[in-house]
Amino acid sequence: MPVSNVPKGSNGRNSEAFARELERAGVAFGREVALSRYTTLGLGGPAEFLARPRAADEIHTLLKLAEAHELPVKVLGAGSNLIVSDAGVRGVVLHTAALDFVRFDDGGIVHAGAGCHFPGLVRQCATRGLRGIEAGVGIPGSLGGVLTMNAGAYQFSIGPLVDEVIVVSASRGQGVMPRDAIDFRYRASSFGGGLIVAGARLALTLDEPAAIRADMDERMRFRKQTQPVGVKSAGCIFKNPEGASAGQLLEELGLKGFSVGGARVSDVHANFIVHSGDADTADVLGLIDAVRERVLRTTEIELEQEVMTWS
Repeated sequence: MPVSNVPKGSNGRNSEAFARELERAGVAFGREVALSRYTTLGLGGPAEFLARPRAADEIHTLLKLAEAHELPVKVLGAGSNLIVSDAGVRGVVLHTAALDFVRFDDGGIVHAGAGCHFPGLVRQCATRGLRGIEAGVGIPGSLGGVLTMNAGAYQFSIGPLVDEVIVVSASRGQGVMPRDAIDFRYRASSFGGGLIVAGARLALTLDEPAAIRADMDERMRFRKQTQPVGVKSAGCIFKNPEGASAGQLLEELGLKGFSVGGARVSDVHANFIVHSGDADTADVLGLIDAVRERVLRTTEIELEQEVMTWS
């Protein structure tokens, strides 16, 4: 990819030099790539750099080069829990899509890359009679994102099934974290910031494939009945406040269908913001602020955002 005549990044960073070195290192990347193509919400401006490392050593190379050129790094998986500003993102977006390896060992052990599409991984495990993650079949993320967010659904969360996680940081390179060294908590974990998930080993149990698929199908039927499908969204917007459901709270306040611009609170599940292609990110963020303010004013509950926002 040619890198001549590339402007410097913000704050005087030498983006042209970074691009040359990244190209020399063999890490695939693009410039000013529209992130709307990579998020389930389908909104957002361009990434200054969108890099696609294929292995943990390439992640480390990318992190070291970005550090040397003072470029911030953000990690993108399946883009299902993410809102990107209309202006886009300066610096580097590390896209994990190429880290999509899967290997099955005896005894229910699964080795998988951070870029594996989680519903697809669930289905592969079910076909092989591996039980444990089937309740997460409807989570539209990557394995790396599921681990980083400790994503869950219907009393399922990924943490208890993790044996170890392959991680990469700029300072320490590649390493392995065993389960007992990882802090999995509600919609959060030890990962993020400078500690990036490259892959994981999961420990599942054996069962009949037909029984697992039946449970999986039941979860999907329930999800389709209770969550919006066929429209663009970023998943649940707010974390559940202690002892309550954010969606139920918003519904009780009559916020289903409430809109700002082209963004509206889903009529199916009030903790989802959806649009039909007629919104921009400013609409979505404006709606989030309006909903949060209404809840705080009415109930004195301050909702915490679950979905990430990049600007």
